Amino acid sequence: MKRQTNLIKKYLIIIFACILVTSCKEGEQTNSSELAACKKKIESYEKEIKELKEQLGDASDYKQRRPDNIIQSDFAKEIYHLYDKREELINEIVGQDGDGNPFKATRSLFYDIDDLQKYISYVKRKSRKAKVKPSGFRFYFALYPDDYVRDEKNKKYAKRQTFFVAPTLRKEIDGKVMDLGYTLDNNFKVELLTEKIGLDSRIGKDGKVYQKAGLFNFNLNTQEVEENSLIADEVAGTPPMGE
Repeated sequence: MKRQTNLIKKYLIIIFACILVTSCKEGEQTNSSELAACKKKIESYEKEIKELKEQLGDASDYKQRRPDNIIQSDFAKEIYHLYDKREELINEIVGQDGDGNPFKATRSLFYDIDDLQKYISYVKRKSRKAKVKPSGFRFYFALYPDDYVRDEKNKKYAKRQTFFVAPTLRKEIDGKVMDLGYTLDNNFKVELLTEKIGLDSRIGKDGKVYQKAGLFNFNLNTQEVEENSLIADEVAGTPPMGE
């Protein structure tokens, strides 16, 4: 319902822009200053319409086109349960969670679809201001610290696996195409995650360069406030779940 309301608002903007265009064309007695102001408004709405189309995409195309990365449920079942033995090994090695209960390794996370769309729009908006265009998103595996506490009392997510997300910039280095994670500083300057938090890369068998997460200092109490950070952890969804 919320998404439908947003769509209605966006389409109303488009309709209003079209009416504005028509009224400007039909107003033969409009003086030069009014005409200039009208044209400026039209250009502004045309730009906004273009951005909205990029965000919304062609709805009919999405309904007809099947994404390339869709897999069958049987294969999903197979690869999910191939992780079972590794889960048992992780549970045994970690031992206990922050509350002292038997540790259960992370097997899934949940993100609200509207919050995820808001994050994507946020990245696009901030990146436009920084005059860069993200090529995609990269997901980095990570662990919460042993002393991680949620809501000042919940300790069961300590030591638990998670991942954070960052947009990427596509660059060609030494003939290799790389999609490097990045964020923005408070002055909208691009900061690559290779330098910001300490990540390195590897060359795969296919010749492409892939990033992999390295070790970095993660102290929740000493983090500097970064107004333009593009890195998302839970995207307002549930934390990693052990079951």
